[in-house]
Amino acid sequence: MNIANFIFYVLLFIGFFLPTNSSLNISLPGVSIFVNELAFLLLPVVNLFCTNKSKKIQIGLKISKYIILYLILVFLTEFIFKSIVFNQSIGDGFKAFRIGIPFYSSILLLYSGFKADIKIIWKIILWAVVISVLLSIISLYIDLPIYSDTEDMSVLEFNQGRVVNSNAAFGIIGLYLLFADKDKWYNQGKLVKYASILSVIALVLSFNRTYLALMVLEFAYLAYKTLTFNSIFKILVYPFVFLIVTFIAYNNNVLIQRQIDNRILSILFEEQTLAESAIDGNRDMIYEGMLSRIEEGYWVIGLPYNEPIFLNNSAYVANDVPMSVTDTSPINVLLRYGIIPLLFWLLILKTMFKKNKSLFFRTALIIYAVASLNLDALFRHNSILFLIIIFYLTILPLHEKNYFYSKNGFKQ
Repeated sequence: MNIANFIFYVLLFIGFFLPTNSSLNISLPGVSIFVNELAFLLLPVVNLFCTNKSKKIQIGLKISKYIILYLILVFLTEFIFKSIVFNQSIGDGFKAFRIGIPFYSSILLLYSGFKADIKIIWKIILWAVVISVLLSIISLYIDLPIYSDTEDMSVLEFNQGRVVNSNAAFGIIGLYLLFADKDKWYNQGKLVKYASILSVIALVLSFNRTYLALMVLEFAYLAYKTLTFNSIFKILVYPFVFLIVTFIAYNNNVLIQRQIDNRILSILFEEQTLAESAIDGNRDMIYEGMLSRIEEGYWVIGLPYNEPIFLNNSAYVANDVPMSVTDTSPINVLLRYGIIPLLFWLLILKTMFKKNKSLFFRTALIIYAVASLNLDALFRHNSILFLIIIFYLTILPLHEKNYFYSKNGFKQ
């Protein structure tokens, strides 16, 4: 095996097997960097030296052009335009550029294509998801030395009863794989089933209202799309299993019980509206901050790094905390880098959608795009890399049902 391939696989696993992106950090001269962030930085570089026997996939001149123009514009904005307009320092330019590392890394991999074996990459991501979810569950009962900011509290207490996992968004992909594409090479074997089920459980236990609502819609769509006499059992069993897991968690932990009461049951029993639960006293400060910054004209080339988008004055913080990012992908691009990079960000996603006609990829992209209006799913979260991997999985000319078990494949 090419040594670069091996390093790529190791980086991929180390970067994504931990429960959260801030689980471990490495202190380098003058900077502290998280393991996940370091993996994102190095993957596109190491990828250039990787090799495999598969035919290279051409993504097209248009999307390649958009990627290069986006990166050039962001670089010019942070290191030239803002230094002239706002007198921003080079250090602050690097800090602002650092915010979008997951997106930059992912589109660079999209631009160059995965030069390592995509089949092994897929298997490593599945293992990383499985282990990260298991570590999240274990950490509810055992204090693991991988959380640096819990301040002498249990992980569950620190997260107010939510089982936080940075790979939980893989549950959108996992739910699809539980119902569809059973004849495709990337959906063969037990590993993909375990990863799919665990990722859905992780997403359910995160109690993220945006993803929970989108999962219900995705489930309804997939149930309709795959409805046959043989699939009825699966359509009934999977929701039952996930409800049982939630019920057990609800009855065995007061913090989880409080989360379900406040985030789900209060809405279902009409004790409060979705807007009151999700926005009032929670995201209203974010929306007010975003609108005020747009009205102030920062939509042109974005804010200087030392200017926050909004001040976090929620009940969970003692003093107002200046926030340099929001939970909304397009707003982060707009208010950090400006309107033109936002247009190219949109064009990259649109061109990916037009280039890849796979139902799997398009379903994932649509759901993540909708989620990105209330979460940073397509800029700072791991889901942007998942999406790029799915893009290449589904565009490769590999349609044999048992490809993993063929002579040139490998067994899971």
